[in-house]
Amino acid sequence: MRIIAGERRGTRLAVPAGRRTRPTSDRARESLFAMLGSVGDLDVLDPFAGSGALGLEALSRGARHAVFCETSPAALRALRDNIARLRYGDRTEVVRLDGRRRMAEDAAAGRRYRAQRRGPAPFRWSVAFYRTV
Repeated sequence: MRIIAGERRGTRLAVPAGRRTRPTSDRARESLFAMLGSVGDLDVLDPFAGSGALGLEALSRGARHAVFCETSPAALRALRDNIARLRYGDRTEVVRLDGRRRMAEDAAAGRRYRAQRRGPAPFRWSVAFYRTV
């Protein structure tokens, strides 16, 4: 697992052991970002972050800020390690919270999403991009 494009391209990511977290593959992330186009200057919500691969990929490609939601202690450790390794601490927020709850809070606050996922991988996309309103 690695960052595939942008300023941190090639950097390897820590992934929690076991089957509970299913990181999005390099190929799937590459396809998602090809469909979305530029994410420069967007704020990103990764509601089921796991290792943070999708949100960190967005930051590497120029996103302004990322919020990561995760509830698994092992995934949170890997996520925090990845954020530190990539030196994105000043552009991230890690929240120990179910991503669906965060999306509901953001919707109530009027934040609009460009792409959104409603369940953990591999069933649906796992990142929501939005511009701050």
